[in-house]
Amino acid sequence: MKIYIAEDEPLAAAKLKFFLEKLGEGGDVSLFDNGVSLLAAIGKEKPDLLFLDIQMPGMTGMQVLERISGIQVIVSSAFDRYALESFRFQVADYLLKPYTLERLQLALGKARENIRLKQLDQQINAARLTVRVDGRTEIILQADILYLEAMKDYVRIFCLEGTRSVQRLTMETLGGIGEMLDDRYFIRVHRSYIVNLRQVTGFDSQQLELTTGTKVPVGKTYRNTIREQLKL
Repeated sequence: MKIYIAEDEPLAAAKLKFFLEKLGEGGDVSLFDNGVSLLAAIGKEKPDLLFLDIQMPGMTGMQVLERISGIQVIVSSAFDRYALESFRFQVADYLLKPYTLERLQLALGKARENIRLKQLDQQINAARLTVRVDGRTEIILQADILYLEAMKDYVRIFCLEGTRSVQRLTMETLGGIGEMLDDRYFIRVHRSYIVNLRQVTGFDSQQLELTTGTKVPVGKTYRNTIREQLKL
């Protein structure tokens, strides 16, 4: 787990890092003594967990909370008056200094559980695609999708049912659907086509062949990307 510590007191930062090592989380820890350098680092790479001091030079912890999202945060402070406002930002926990190893372990457990639940939710969403078909919401397993084709006013989603291919029509755009698909398996191969790489059995410079024998055209600008994805 990648952890950032934002703490301007060297002794407090060292104590926290020592505690984390004792709890088995000292392998990937970065220290910051102000909010400005912290935000710059987050802009390049988000941590899994941030320990955030409230009172820091240049930018307070509350100001940092206003500018970040999608990160598990444990706030630490010598004062309890910031607790209510901190939880407004849905922080995992609020540590009142000085805290014990046991209290830190409890806070760390909360953050780990939140991270686990978030990852589980992402896995569930990555396994399915929710689209509007014929005026109703339909859930399609992404693993069953062969390919998608953009038409003039709609998208055709071709799915595998047994050994045959069936299609569903949706008014959503190909680009919009593409953002919902798992990018480990789905790739744009033409301005009008997205293909499930797990269903590909053959490839040449003009087309891809799928498990059903269907042939999907390949756009010239997509050929190198396809070769990289297929490890050719």
